[in-house]
Amino acid sequence: MASATRIVYDGAMIHHRGEAGVLGIGAGNFAGEKYTDEKGTEARRAAAGLWLVVRGHSDTTAFHRVHAGKQIRCHNFQIMVLAVGSDRRGMYVRLEVSEPGGGANASGRNTQGSTS
Repeated sequence: MASATRIVYDGAMIHHRGEAGVLGIGAGNFAGEKYTDEKGTEARRAAAGLWLVVRGHSDTTAFHRVHAGKQIRCHNFQIMVLAVGSDRRGMYVRLEVSEPGGGANASGRNTQGSTS
């Protein structure tokens, strides 16, 4: 399974090209909030809104409230939120996008390639 680490800044949209199509990812609505994680533990951390759509598949359009550790499946893409944070460029969501068999190319404004 090929994967790529991407950063999406506040108000930006990136395009991840893979074998399953072109996944559009947008980020915004950053805030600190209280939530219950997948293990049932209450926490307060940075969260953001993530918009997802696969080109040519309008039925995949979705909005998700995300925090570090959140996993999302969209069409044939698996998205893992690695971090919600900020740097000198602004607020961002760092994610890992993977899909069976493929494609780890991304393009779009306010994007950054692999990070550690």
